[in-house]
Amino acid sequence: MNYTIRDAELSDGAAIHDIYGYYAKNTFVTFTEDNPSVEEYEQAIITTKREYPYLVICDDNGKVMGMAYAGRIRHHDAYRYSVEATIYLDHKAPGHTGLGKALYTELESRLAAIGYKYMYGVITEDNYASIAFHEKLGFHKVGHFTNIGYKFGQWKGIVWYRKQIGSLEDMTLNIDYEKGI
Repeated sequence: MNYTIRDAELSDGAAIHDIYGYYAKNTFVTFTEDNPSVEEYEQAIITTKREYPYLVICDDNGKVMGMAYAGRIRHHDAYRYSVEATIYLDHKAPGHTGLGKALYTELESRLAAIGYKYMYGVITEDNYASIAFHEKLGFHKVGHFTNIGYKFGQWKGIVWYRKQIGSLEDMTLNIDYEKGI
């Protein structure tokens, strides 16, 4: 399958809304229950791209098949070298084609180039496909919170996975806060 990975644009807001909305409405993959509006996704693209990559992967026809982005783990300054990474593929995207790996690898590469040191993934504890995906890409389990989220009348836990993506010696972040990354 041919694909293109590029920076997300405002015009991708509707596609991202639909991709994420499926998971919010139908799964435990996200603990979000109400899908935000297209406008909120557009604003999230703008806000995220000030400090982090926000990427989409498109098929040959330009249809958005998935997105990946990073964000702050916590608001304290000392966390500035670590990011929480998020990836979602359209639930109709063909499986086992390497789309997710390509997208997440590109996100990791861009984060490392900026100067981030650790990339974290937060996964619902029984999302075995995502756990296997992260482990295959070199992530290691670093935490488990049981019964932390309640959705669809059930309690669910999360696991945290981490991967070191940059040297701990160079403490420079290459962000132009005026223009974004």
